[in-house]
Amino acid sequence: MTLKTIDPVLGETQTDARRKLDALFRRQAPALLRFLSRRTSPEEAQDLAQEAFLRLTHAAGKQALQKPEAYLGRIARNLLRDRAKSVSGRRERSHAVLEPEAHATSDGDPHLALEARQLLERHEAAVLKLKPKTREVYLRHRVDGQSYAQIGAALGIGVSAVEKHMMKAIAAVDRSLGRP
Repeated sequence: MTLKTIDPVLGETQTDARRKLDALFRRQAPALLRFLSRRTSPEEAQDLAQEAFLRLTHAAGKQALQKPEAYLGRIARNLLRDRAKSVSGRRERSHAVLEPEAHATSDGDPHLALEARQLLERHEAAVLKLKPKTREVYLRHRVDGQSYAQIGAALGIGVSAVEKHMMKAIAAVDRSLGRP
């Protein structure tokens, strides 16, 4: 006679809970990997998917999840957002900060300084909204001054792919800044 332990949080046996999580993994892992691979490298997508399922398992151990698929999707999006923030933070720390006050016109007009600061903030927000690879290409070209061939070689993509990423980035930044 086997003794079944009942999980006090889930209200079901631990074996049943594991079976449900295993079934969820089998159903959702391929779609989650496709979703993450479109936004990161395949290796990083694997790591993020593993982290997402680990967090889901941890959360399921604490509380009953009404919609585990939706919860898994939210975890994945949060992981992507956290990754983008950490990447942009590393990039910001590795580059000199542009201070509009220091680069404003010589007459010291506070209105021009304010406009320059607001434009810079809007530009930074627009760049942060770009997909990770597009943002990487844009910053390598515009900030680091790399050529398309250098960027392509560094990222393992062709020059035409770099051109496409740049066109997308420029169009998105222009839209955010209200340019036609």
